[in-house]
Amino acid sequence: MKGFWFALEDASLENGCMWTIPGGHRNDLKSRFFRNKKGDGTEMEIIDDSPWETSKLVPLEVRAGSMIVLHGLLPHMSHANRSERTRHAYTMHIIEGLADYPEWNWLQRPTEMPLRGF
Repeated sequence: MKGFWFALEDASLENGCMWTIPGGHRNDLKSRFFRNKKGDGTEMEIIDDSPWETSKLVPLEVRAGSMIVLHGLLPHMSHANRSERTRHAYTMHIIEGLADYPEWNWLQRPTEMPLRGF
């Protein structure tokens, strides 16, 4: 899976930009989101509860119009936006067309959306 995060506004330390661990996608998976049994929310599955190396976190400050591309295994996070500025963005996730994509995965396309199976 790849994630595309397109900044509609500047994202800075002040308004809670994204953070990541460079090369973190090469490590084993530590946790993942999945759909709850009711299908109306998500839960977190902890696979490895050893702590992240937070000393290696780097901020991804970007200007409006920038795109951040995320490998599906790349750990990333952001702090709460406690500023007066917003940080709106569009996100898109893609997978290989023949990839097995489990129904319990947290990110599901609603059946009423166009281009299903495209």
